[in-house]
Amino acid sequence: MFLVGLGATVVLFVLLGLRSARSVESSSDYSVAGRSVGAAGVSGIIMGAIVGGASTVGTVQMAYVSGLSAWWFTLGSALGCLILGLWFAGPLRRSGFVTVPEFLSRNYGGKMSGLSMVSASVGTFLSVVAQFLAGAALFRTILPISPELSAVILGSLILAFTYSGGLKSYSSIGKAKMVALYGTMALCALAAWSIASPAELLRALPVRPWFDLFGGGLRADGNALLSMVAGVFCTQIYVQGIFAASDERTAARGAILSAILIPPVGIMGVLTGLAMRASGVSVDPASALPSFITANFHPALAGAMWGVILVTLIGAGAGLSFGIATNLVRDGVIPLTKGKSDGELAMSRWAVALVVAAAGIMACAVQGSQILHWSYLSMGLRGAGTFIPLVVAVIWPERLSPRWALAANGTGLAAMAASGSLHIWLPPMASGIAASAAVTAMGMVRR
Repeated sequence: MFLVGLGATVVLFVLLGLRSARSVESSSDYSVAGRSVGAAGVSGIIMGAIVGGASTVGTVQMAYVSGLSAWWFTLGSALGCLILGLWFAGPLRRSGFVTVPEFLSRNYGGKMSGLSMVSASVGTFLSVVAQFLAGAALFRTILPISPELSAVILGSLILAFTYSGGLKSYSSIGKAKMVALYGTMALCALAAWSIASPAELLRALPVRPWFDLFGGGLRADGNALLSMVAGVFCTQIYVQGIFAASDERTAARGAILSAILIPPVGIMGVLTGLAMRASGVSVDPASALPSFITANFHPALAGAMWGVILVTLIGAGAGLSFGIATNLVRDGVIPLTKGKSDGELAMSRWAVALVVAAAGIMACAVQGSQILHWSYLSMGLRGAGTFIPLVVAVIWPERLSPRWALAANGTGLAAMAASGSLHIWLPPMASGIAASAAVTAMGMVRR
């Protein structure tokens, strides 16, 4: 019965992807969905990539270990989407570009956009690794397979998902995935409430650290918040959803809709993790969510819910890998071929395959680590150097010279790395943004 529920869920999403793939006729359809996506579709693209293994398996894992501070991943994502929608989605959509480095290159030249592409691609790659870690934890609950075999299975599914139709099918599947995921996490939250109500949780667990948003420490949790807000702006697949919108207003509405819908997924995961901790259940923290599902629901329903979580991981891994591939091809390969875009679709698919294979290999080497830690580091690398110059390019175009923009980007990345290595009191992400902002201010004054 478990396998019936699982199989039905996966087949349903496969059919949905194949149906959407039929309408993909060009590289524009594949990369920006023909710039015809509505607000729900924009939200589907953004949430399809943000709400993955970190928001589900990783959040329950951290809540089981640390408590309410696990909510920062989805809270920070939502705040980043809100700011993006209110002030930046319109100008970005108006630019007519496909990638963030293209937008930066117009304002600051190739060197700065190249550094941004490298840091964003490396950071996004770490998020793909996090999806593989979550996938391995998911498979361990029902199959006695090695991390290597789980990586092969998950990688194959990610490639199939990506190749089915690019951003056009990703938008459609993203919307359906979020509906199914909301239902799955709501069922988990209700089951968790029946095990331990909020009043019972408060009696069973001390307020600190379990019910303190900064229970992990101001330095660590503040760093998580800043990393998520800045990372949302500088991640290709999230902004690609903005570029795919039918117009500026639609782009803004899609980002704001994402900001509204993301936090509930996180808090439902937190409730699940806390209930498991309060009830005294002892499990591998990474397997907390899939173990909870298999233990508390009828096998057929548990299989369907397990399948939804699997599709969530696959979708996030596919979206993030797709974003990296878009950067590598459009901002790396095509400029080297003097703007010739022949074979762009094939190159993008090969790039996705390379990214997925490398992420699977790395995930096998770091098994057992905290999923959200990789996600926060990922977001920090994407935003530490690029965030401030990108904001300036949107609000005050031509106010910052290419030379100073490059210096701000490099200084931000260096400050983040130094803070993380030396463990100074200022969080790594705050150090990076502060250093980048200081150099940016100097450049704007001396212009």
